[in-house]
Amino acid sequence: MAGHCDLPFRLLCRELGGVGLASTDLLNVHSLLRGAPKAMKLAATCEADAPLCMQVYGNSADPLPEAGLWAIDHGAAIVDINMGCPVDKVAKKHGGSLLLCDVDDTVRLAERVVEAVTPQTGAPVTAKIRLGWDDGRIVGPELARRLEQVGIAAITVHGRTTEQMFRGQVRLEGIAAVVDAVDAIPIIGNGDIHTAADAAAMIEQTGCHGVMVARGALRNPWLFKQIQAKLRDGVDLPDPGRHEWLAMIERHLDLILEHRDERAAIHRLRSGISRYAKGMRGVWQLKDQIRSGSSADDIRQALHLARPPAPTGYRSTKGAQ
Repeated sequence: MAGHCDLPFRLLCRELGGVGLASTDLLNVHSLLRGAPKAMKLAATCEADAPLCMQVYGNSADPLPEAGLWAIDHGAAIVDINMGCPVDKVAKKHGGSLLLCDVDDTVRLAERVVEAVTPQTGAPVTAKIRLGWDDGRIVGPELARRLEQVGIAAITVHGRTTEQMFRGQVRLEGIAAVVDAVDAIPIIGNGDIHTAADAAAMIEQTGCHGVMVARGALRNPWLFKQIQAKLRDGVDLPDPGRHEWLAMIERHLDLILEHRDERAAIHRLRSGISRYAKGMRGVWQLKDQIRSGSSADDIRQALHLARPPAPTGYRSTKGAQ
C-alpha cells in the first residue's frame, strides 16, 4: 500500500462512504520528527480526514514514543505501531514484521509507547501484526495476548506470515487464534478483502470485530460502503456503473490537485488507471490517453470523452460528504 494511503485517496474513500477509520501510510519515526518533506506529505491531514490513525514504524532503538506524541499533536486520533510490514527495507532494518522475531523486546517497546501517549493525551495506541515471521515462528496469539496486557487498545492481524508476503490465501484460522488469545480488546482482520462477501465471511469464520481493507480499495474505493451495507443492513450493493467510475476518477484528480500538485496527480492517475479501469469495459483508449497525458487538463478531457450521457437521477460524487 506504500504511496497509496495519502490524504487525497483517504478523502475520496470517505466521500464515497462506509469508512470507519482511515490510516496514513507507514511513517518513519526519524523522518517524522525531523520534519522531512516526504514524511510530512505522508502525514498530511485536514479536518475532513477524521478519525485518522497515524501508523509509525521502528524498533526499540528508535524514538517511537516521541513519534506517537507528534502524531497526536498533528491530527491523529490513534497511534498504530506497525509490526506487520513484510517489505525488506522496513522488515530487515527498522521494524515492521521484524518485531515479530523478538516478542519480549516488542512488548517492552509497545509498553513504552502506550505509557508515553495514552496517559498524556487520552489517545489509544494500537498495533498491526502478522501471524509470525514464518510457519516455524507463529507468534501472533502470544504477542496479541501480551500486547493487551501492556495497554494496546486494539490489534489488526494480517492472516499471513512475513515469509508469505501476499502469496497464497489469507489464513482465517490464524486470525481466529489471535481472537481467542485476547480477553477484551477488538481484533481487526486483514487480508484478501476484495468484496463485501469477503468481509462478512472473515468476521463469521474468525470472530473478529471488524475488517481492515487495503489493496481491495485500490480497485474499488466503493468497497467500504458495500461492506457497511452488507454488515449493517444485509444489503448487497451493486458495483457502480461506468458514469460513476469516471466521475470518481475525476473527483480523485480534483482532490490530488487540491492537496498536492499537478505532477502528483498525473503520476498517481497514470499508475492507478489500470486498477480503476477494471471496473469498466472497453476503456483501452481511455487508459492510453491518461498514460500519455501531460497535464491534468489532458486527463480531464479524456475522462469527459469516455463518459456516456448521465443516467436519469444521477448525482455526482464531487464535493459529497
